[in-house]
Amino acid sequence: MFLRLVRSPFLQKMLQLFVNIAVHFVKVDKHLVICGAMNGKLYGDNSKYVYEWILEQNKPSHAVWVTRNKNVYRELKRQGRPVVLSTSLSGVLCVLRARVGIFTNSLYDLAILPSLIPQRVSLIALRHGRSVKRIRFARQMHMISDLEKHDRLFESKLIRYAISTSDMISSMQEECLQIGRDKHIVTGYPRNDLLNTCTTEDMSIWTDFIGNKVRDSKVILYAPSWRHGREATKFFPFDDFDTSLLVDFLEKQNIVLLLRPHMNDLFKYPDLVRFLSGLCEKSVHIRLAGHDVLADVNTILPFADMLISDYSALYHDYLLLDRPMLFVPYDYDEFSQQNGFLYDYKALLPGPWLTSMSEFFTAVNSVVEGNDTHKVQRHRLKQMIHQYDDVNSRERVYKLIEQVQGLV
Repeated sequence: MFLRLVRSPFLQKMLQLFVNIAVHFVKVDKHLVICGAMNGKLYGDNSKYVYEWILEQNKPSHAVWVTRNKNVYRELKRQGRPVVLSTSLSGVLCVLRARVGIFTNSLYDLAILPSLIPQRVSLIALRHGRSVKRIRFARQMHMISDLEKHDRLFESKLIRYAISTSDMISSMQEECLQIGRDKHIVTGYPRNDLLNTCTTEDMSIWTDFIGNKVRDSKVILYAPSWRHGREATKFFPFDDFDTSLLVDFLEKQNIVLLLRPHMNDLFKYPDLVRFLSGLCEKSVHIRLAGHDVLADVNTILPFADMLISDYSALYHDYLLLDRPMLFVPYDYDEFSQQNGFLYDYKALLPGPWLTSMSEFFTAVNSVVEGNDTHKVQRHRLKQMIHQYDDVNSRERVYKLIEQVQGLV
């Protein structure tokens, strides 16, 4: 109730009026780049990789991370990295001074309220990923709320560029964002630069997470898509699902199964949390790889020998690793009606479509035995999704930042 009151149209206009007046008393710093992600709650995604790259380079720009999470704030402070709390006066002043902002999810990445971002800030939308599913303005049904529509339209006015991974993705992205096709620039995603080259920090995080008991096991990452709050996402939605058979299979094959639900599902659906936690209690070979432990899913991908998903943008990233994928699109018909798809999902599926536990066992066994049945399909889709297959996406994004700053 309080949040809706604060975000009422009247108060939003008053805040925007205040910001428009305040910027006249705050000198802009054209070299300042404010960076945020995941609605200001976590440290990760494309913004993280550009932020760290700028800090490592001898560049005129200086980057500051903006967060509402005090744990993220304290950790970055401990590491000696520039960071501000969006809820603090210094955070608000930092945003008022900035010339450029980079973000992934929404304006809440950079400010406690969207209306606190001045119109003189030029934003580069690095995006959270572009999946096959229709979102935002491109949804078939289940339309966005008036409140979100207000925020998104304001966001679109501030966006100078939105990055993508190919011309096809740019066109798909424009259907969803409706910011103007000319604003979409193909750079590749910064987070994918390190898919094949883990940092020492990421390796340390993974080693601590996986532990000694299963360190030499094969790893399967099970990471389905969010259902936009309509219902909890189902894991192993099979009539023949049997926990004991799953545990026995994983232990005999020496496989670790990582369960990665969407962050919003964990907050909203306690029954799902209990189900997943119950599975993890059955065996050390089943782990809950949540955002509280591994905030950035791209730090997991290099260690995953196989991916299970459905409509998530994650499987587009995983194409760059050229490893087997399995799919469980159990609610395909409903999802087609509610969201719809941006390309022919069935025709371009780069892995087997599973409908039962027995099919799951068969598919995993096949991969373990070295039978890569969908390699051609993966390569075909990769050519459509990814224009670049290198480690220079961060540099290409930085060139966009320099353009906005007027440095080139």
